[in-house]
Amino acid sequence: MNKMEKDYDNILNLDFDRKNWIPLTTAADFIFTDNRKRESLNGEWGFTPDVFQTVTRKQLFSLSDRDNKGRYVPMDLDFTRMEQVPVPGCWNCIRDQYWYYEGESVYARTFIYEKEKEDERVFLRIGAANYECRIWVNGKLRARHQGGFTPFYAELTDELVQENHLVITVNNRRELEQIPSMNYDWFNYGGITRSVDLFRLPPVFIKDFFCYLMPNTNFEKIEMKIKLSSEAAGQICRFSIAELGINEQVSTDERGEAVLRVSAHPELWSPQNPRLYTVALSCGKDRIEDLIGFREIRIQGKQILLNGQEIFLKGVCCHEESRDGGRTLSDDERMDIINTAKEMGCNALRLAHYPHSERMSQLADRHGLLLWEEIPVYWAVDFSNEETLLNAQNQMRELIMRDKNRASVIIWGVGNENPDTQERLNFMKQLIDICREYDQTRPVSAACLVDVDTMSVKDRLTEFVDLVAFNEYYGWYYRDYEGIDEILNNTAVDKPLAITETGAGAKTGHHGGAEELFTEEHQEKVYRKQLEYIDGRLQGFFPWILFDFVSPVRKHPMQGGKNSKGLVDLDKDRKKKAFYVMQEYYREKLHK
Repeated sequence: MNKMEKDYDNILNLDFDRKNWIPLTTAADFIFTDNRKRESLNGEWGFTPDVFQTVTRKQLFSLSDRDNKGRYVPMDLDFTRMEQVPVPGCWNCIRDQYWYYEGESVYARTFIYEKEKEDERVFLRIGAANYECRIWVNGKLRARHQGGFTPFYAELTDELVQENHLVITVNNRRELEQIPSMNYDWFNYGGITRSVDLFRLPPVFIKDFFCYLMPNTNFEKIEMKIKLSSEAAGQICRFSIAELGINEQVSTDERGEAVLRVSAHPELWSPQNPRLYTVALSCGKDRIEDLIGFREIRIQGKQILLNGQEIFLKGVCCHEESRDGGRTLSDDERMDIINTAKEMGCNALRLAHYPHSERMSQLADRHGLLLWEEIPVYWAVDFSNEETLLNAQNQMRELIMRDKNRASVIIWGVGNENPDTQERLNFMKQLIDICREYDQTRPVSAACLVDVDTMSVKDRLTEFVDLVAFNEYYGWYYRDYEGIDEILNNTAVDKPLAITETGAGAKTGHHGGAEELFTEEHQEKVYRKQLEYIDGRLQGFFPWILFDFVSPVRKHPMQGGKNSKGLVDLDKDRKKKAFYVMQEYYREKLHK
């Protein structure tokens, strides 16, 4: 390629993006960073939408605007004059003209690095960026990640100088092979939606650990699994829980891993008693801490047992959506969700339909709320595509590795409303295998489809999940109410059964007859009739949904671009009449 061909390559090469492909960052790169000292890079960043991917086409990742002779040259981007936007944040919420934008955007900032220890290693963590994200440091591509809701990491140690130029591209364009795929019932917020932080770690550090109450040990044994950052045999790891009088040590094997089991009698975590213990782990120059609750969740026949006692999941579904910030919530907003669910009488939340921020599970640990967490294998997915499977498997691993120490998380969800095809069954079975490989302490489930020919939950996936769940909308999409009775009569499974979605749309403040669609009275009737049919016949109930949320697929004037099935309006303040129906049912009719 001559010089002119090289100069024109960025506009003539249709496959330009491959220049910016490096192996994807995956769960294998996960680092435990909770409660570690962090240096935040949140705040004001330079930003621009990049409709034609000009920055990646032309490799504009450097601050330089001069040629090799020092002469100024025209540039298509001036990093010093970019629009300033908050990180974390969603670009859709910045300006009206960005609201429906889907595609690539560019974020940039500089930061100062002063070495504190000669042998320190420095890692960048992005809590989430939707969907494909790439990180350039001082002009060099350091990481590439896919998936919009889980954290990922990039080591920057060898690239850092005193003043560093950081460029991050984020692309939320919907594609067939992605997870989720092309079509879904929520808003496709783009951007760096969670925190960006730097971490300084020693040469060999504690990469991951899993601490939990061992199942079937009469609540008397705690197990700790430890993984170091390198295959360092013979490293002494010290494990302590001061409040339980535990202070033990264990030596790592040739893989840099260790397992320690100790006898203990912890006060068990539950929604009524969300007891947490400070767990400390040290190895060499590294030390970490976490707040962990000890409890056992297991399935016995058709029962769900928490700490050996049967529990009914008094749940509700919830999206992660701020009043003004899209996918970026404050802790106050997360507490609004928790408090509203508790006010309704809930003991459980289904965090639909993707991993919410880890702050939600941390707060649920402290305030005693059970969580169903899932990945966005939602509706139609390219189940025959190997790349799609790898993507889903990685999102499942990243979610489990992030939240496995959270007592509040009791169910891993592998999908929602997918067609019962052989390709889908093979796909989902492999996701279930991931859950059981990485975590033997929690049940696995999925929201299955009803077979309308047999009026039963006949999904082949029910054979492989631990808890059988299904979605139905009798009284709404199907105007009769007897269908739910038929489904429950015709579904024979020797496993717990839960409804993971049901409900009806209602515009807040719109009133009328009980059979008039979109009135609060109609939504109220649907809930009353549903509760008549399900009372005493399920082990879990998760109405759809706690709050109205933005959804471009909802075009009806009574919806106005939002899914109006919420029991509370989009502003999270105005409760609809059906909210109080559920409150009465959960508070007065179910005491478990």
